[in-house]
Amino acid sequence: MLHSPAATPSADGLIEIGVIIAGPLDDVDRQSASRAIEQTRRDLSEMMPEFRFRMLQSRRPELASEGRTQPSVLLQQAAEERDARHWDFVIVCTASDLVGNYAPFCFAALSRPLDAAVISLSLIDPPAIHDNAETKARIRAIAHRTSRLMLHAIGHLNGLSGQESPQNLMFRPATAEEIDAMQELAPPQIDAMHDAMAEIADQRLEESTSRPASRIAFLVRAAWINRREIAQAVIGARPWQFPRHLSRLTIAAVSTVAILLMTAEAWDLGLSQTAGEVATLALASLILTTIYVVFRQQLLVRRGRQHTEQTVVTSTSALAIVLLGMSVTWIVLMVIGVSFSWLLFDGDLIAAWAGSNEIRAGEIGLATFVRMSGFSASLGLLIGALGASFESQHYFRHIIFVDEEI
Repeated sequence: MLHSPAATPSADGLIEIGVIIAGPLDDVDRQSASRAIEQTRRDLSEMMPEFRFRMLQSRRPELASEGRTQPSVLLQQAAEERDARHWDFVIVCTASDLVGNYAPFCFAALSRPLDAAVISLSLIDPPAIHDNAETKARIRAIAHRTSRLMLHAIGHLNGLSGQESPQNLMFRPATAEEIDAMQELAPPQIDAMHDAMAEIADQRLEESTSRPASRIAFLVRAAWINRREIAQAVIGARPWQFPRHLSRLTIAAVSTVAILLMTAEAWDLGLSQTAGEVATLALASLILTTIYVVFRQQLLVRRGRQHTEQTVVTSTSALAIVLLGMSVTWIVLMVIGVSFSWLLFDGDLIAAWAGSNEIRAGEIGLATFVRMSGFSASLGLLIGALGASFESQHYFRHIIFVDEEI
């Protein structure tokens, strides 16, 4: 049984969840999807009776084909339809296999920045796991598993974290059978999701009579109102893993730092900069690389001339994720530079290389290595951003927007 809150708040809002049926589905999958949608609506209404949940279907047979599909493609299309129809959340159901970037297989891909999720019906079908089930049993199994994944996705999009208990809906299943065991949310989880739903059910800023007159004022206010959602999206994206996930950027940046540290002219130029100039260069490199990567990979969401709260949240989250990711990469380059130069170069060699600065060997210390490493890291980050441009756009968008694969 699903738990209902003991206290009944006064909030009475409409939550609209769009469900896009992407690509062709056979009769079994179509019936399963319809049952799953209705079961999910009933379960949400039981958990939070204070809200009115409306789940709306949209059929888009052109969005996916047979074979494997990139989740980022479906998520982008889902976000566009979500904005056009003014849904609060959107879930895509497809019979195609999803390409996983963190695991060999993928039941679903979830995105807080886009308020969207993609669920594959392929791996949860009993024949896919060598279970000889008849048609009615297949429909029941697929519908039940799909509804569990939908509830998991909605919980994730509302800020709930993963759980270790196999019976909890926020458990991360490794097999289709483990999805069957996911049954409930704990009372604190439902209370947290209720609070998030209450904010979502409120009138959106673009629908309000007090909508800011200027575009900049609207962007600032929308970002401030949704600051918690933006923070959750940034944390979920784990930008501290940028150097590992974006290997081409990292390799290009580290190679640049290594070359600069082995070049006498680079030491001469780097040590001619003051600490303030190095700090300014570092800040400029972070801003320039963030802007370049965001526009190069088309991460900003803008549809039509009118901004909405959801597009502001998505675009602000993307900017913050890339900026923090670049900052982490710069710090990694700094650490590599300081360690490399401290271990390999003595004061006499550096003094000879930086001859025009009239620096003496005895004056060279940690501050010198930090200043040179900061200079090298900034240039390395700029070169590394060019390496990021060679990353597949699908992969890059997956890294930025998909914060959980299950």
